Amino acid sequence: MKNKIYILKIALTLMLVTSVVSCSIDDVKPLNQLTTENAIRDEQSAQAVLNGIYGGWRAIELNAFPLHLGALGNEGFFSGTITGSTGFNANQVKPENLYLGFLYNAHYKIINGSNFLIEELEKGKAVGISDERKTELIMQAKFARAMANFNLLRYFGQFYDQNSSYGIVLKTTFSTDVVFAQRNSVQEVYASIVADLEDASANGPSMVAHYFAGKVASTALLARVKLYMNDYEGAAAAAQEVILNAEGYELETNYGSIFSNTYNSSEAIFAIYHTQTPEGGSGMYQINRTKYSETLRTLADAQIDGAGSLTESGSGYDPRFSYAYATSTKGTNLNGKYPVNTFQANSENNTLFYIRLGEIYLIHAEAEARKAGGNLDDALTSLNAIRERAGVEAYELSDKTTLLTQIREEKLLELFFENGETWFDLIRYHKLGDVSAFAEKASLTSETQFILPMPLNVLSANNLLIQNPGY
Repeated sequence: MKNKIYILKIALTLMLVTSVVSCSIDDVKPLNQLTTENAIRDEQSAQAVLNGIYGGWRAIELNAFPLHLGALGNEGFFSGTITGSTGFNANQVKPENLYLGFLYNAHYKIINGSNFLIEELEKGKAVGISDERKTELIMQAKFARAMANFNLLRYFGQFYDQNSSYGIVLKTTFSTDVVFAQRNSVQEVYASIVADLEDASANGPSMVAHYFAGKVASTALLARVKLYMNDYEGAAAAAQEVILNAEGYELETNYGSIFSNTYNSSEAIFAIYHTQTPEGGSGMYQINRTKYSETLRTLADAQIDGAGSLTESGSGYDPRFSYAYATSTKGTNLNGKYPVNTFQANSENNTLFYIRLGEIYLIHAEAEARKAGGNLDDALTSLNAIRERAGVEAYELSDKTTLLTQIREEKLLELFFENGETWFDLIRYHKLGDVSAFAEKASLTSETQFILPMPLNVLSANNLLIQNPGY
């Protein structure tokens, strides 16, 4: 990017734009008039607001949520307590869980800040900025808005049913006043997300640092979204575009290098920036309060001949599982993916990978296998690229049903305790009739458990909202 961004100087501007007021969770008021009068004056101040939007992705309400998602699914479970963890192991999360409101609100802060930046730039508030630079900033804000909306839809909406009225409240304009609004339909939410991502994919910046969102990150997220929408043709095409990128994103030759190289990894498509303070990175060090599931352990054991052992560097297990949990590599946080003791002096902190290339290969594999006229050999090639990097035996093609199962299981082996995708995979595969989520996890007994309840403090702040079924 033309103007190097110093994330260490996250501007207070966005904090003012998106600070929470007690009377509303959906609509967020600024603390003073700077936000609407002259917060954006030039390129530098516009960049400061964008930095604040990026800072929102490492907010305390978000930066350890993959642990909660892992506990909802079959990755593992909480062996200790962290903020909001009550009920997640047993898929019995209650509307009165205050953390849900924080989670909900943190995403709307990102959306509101993104709306503010987009509107102010489109009004011409940034004097002296080039059209190209203005477009780059707007496209990054659209990516942030799309990802926040997508997360909210997956957490609190029936994302798996495009005919459902249980979507989320779409916010497309900056809000300084309390505005009550009903939920948009799932189809309407997806349409908004796709529009933002298609624009950002076509017009976003290239060759950005991996803690920024350029064309590649936007295309990668678009591939994920289209997979959820059952647009397999579109998902396969977007994933293939990312895989064939010309910006240097490529699989690491060694799995452990992904995590030791942090956000600088060639595989990191969008990951948070972090600094040498407890507040400067992710909360994923709290993974030391989780344990792997028997489902994950058994699957890892099946990949390599011999009895599984986690002594020293491990043996008889999938190397990715051993890397995370073997005695010589599990590290201070008891999981090698997050090796840094955050509270140690001059700690580098831990990276949270929102999107990385390994997932995109598996998105391509699934989408290619599912699409009409899809090439199963091509799907298998993408799947085996991940297995070969991991050092496990490549699969031979059997049939479509078997291949889809292998792809879902590979996602679990590759991404456990990273970004929660395996939980949503379980729901998607269940709805498509490929697996029974109830058979995979005993505490899942009803489809109402597939989404979280709308938080009580959200419902009290917006009387037009309705609760999710079953809560």
